[in-house]
Amino acid sequence: MNSNTHSVRPSDGVAALTMAVEQLATQDLTGVTDAVRAERVLVLRRLLDRREGHWLNELAAVDAGGAAGAEEDVQAGSTAGWLRGRLRMGAAAASNAVRTARACSVAPYPEPVRP
Repeated sequence: MNSNTHSVRPSDGVAALTMAVEQLATQDLTGVTDAVRAERVLVLRRLLDRREGHWLNELAAVDAGGAAGAEEDVQAGSTAGWLRGRLRMGAAAASNAVRTARACSVAPYPEPVRP
């Protein structure tokens, strides 16, 4: 599969998100007021943060399931190595992403036992 394409099911929301991002990229913002532009910046940052959280959840599942490379029907040596190769991430960024995803997916600590 080409790294510039994806094969997601339209029902999973990723296709709709992709379309929405493409629409944003083509919007003509000529004449938009400073107030509207400032508000857009804030809203877009919040959306990016939420999207990053979803990405980390998905990455944690890929990592836990050993699914890195599955999109090309191969088994990647490591999830970080897979991110480096497929997304051209630097070694530190890829390792940090996997470490963060793992940390975010840790099950909550059990309730302490009280005597």
